[in-house]
Amino acid sequence: MSDAFIHYTEARAYPTIGVILLGGISDRTKRIPMHTSAGFAYTGLDQDIWVDTRVMVNRGAPFGDLNGEEVQYSESGRSPFVILNHYRSKIFDHLAVREEAALSFRSRNVGILSGSSDAGAAAMGSCIAEMAGGVDDMVAFENELRSISESVGRSLYGGLTVTWADGRNARTEQLLSPEAFRDYVVIGCSFNVQRKPSDRIHENAVSSPDYPKRIDSTAKKAKELVKLSEQRDIKGIFELSHQDTGEYHRLNESVGVNIITPGMRKLMKKVDQDRVEMWMSYIVTGGSNVFVITEKKNMNEIADRYRGYCDSQSLLSVAEGAKVIAGSKP
Repeated sequence: MSDAFIHYTEARAYPTIGVILLGGISDRTKRIPMHTSAGFAYTGLDQDIWVDTRVMVNRGAPFGDLNGEEVQYSESGRSPFVILNHYRSKIFDHLAVREEAALSFRSRNVGILSGSSDAGAAAMGSCIAEMAGGVDDMVAFENELRSISESVGRSLYGGLTVTWADGRNARTEQLLSPEAFRDYVVIGCSFNVQRKPSDRIHENAVSSPDYPKRIDSTAKKAKELVKLSEQRDIKGIFELSHQDTGEYHRLNESVGVNIITPGMRKLMKKVDQDRVEMWMSYIVTGGSNVFVITEKKNMNEIADRYRGYCDSQSLLSVAEGAKVIAGSKP
């Protein structure tokens, strides 16, 4: 491992939460979503949740570091080195690197509840694009980054996004900026349980006889999400996500993948009961969190109400897209 770098670029990106939840990808390497999905990037109310990734042109051998753990070099599969090496010549040409050198990276997660791989992929992509002097086709570039995380577009663009997909092609577009959600807060209620591996979720979901219905349903919901976004109907957006959470988990449970624990279910039932007296909603993705959405004016009351139902809480807001935050000059 060598820190004798010739050039570096550092980018920051934010993790994500699904709104129309994704289950099913084309394969383990390319990871093109089998159906349309949606989600948003998030951070803490104090901007204290993120992923920072630094890509370096360094002398010596290539190395990778994720939260202080070594990432073994590989030229195949889902390794980040695959996409780094793909852009190596373009980066070196743009930076006028004339000596033998390698591309390496360091990535650090801070305070993340779930969705870290989206942020890591987006931050790395931002570094690559900056160091290469831009990319010619952002849709193609996003699909390359999917080998690291299938829903990278959510973190890449930030705010509320939809990813149109059919298992062969995929592209993400932003529907609303973070500013549209300024009056709302997401309370991340976390449970100290082991999450199900994402590949197990993706591989089992497609085996359900109801999966074709899921493909049709997500396409219809995405069109509705576009309309709700045009109307700036934030409550409507989270009502749609509340309904999609139920559909997503019923499908997973039908093929033996039970993500929701008894403790999580207890909190969800409590929220469903309380929705009668005060507006709120929830999203449960593939991890070990129940994300409760409420109006910012009610966040302290709602957080207090559910504090005893989970192991920890975090107050979250919708975040912007990935961006370069530091670098040396070529």
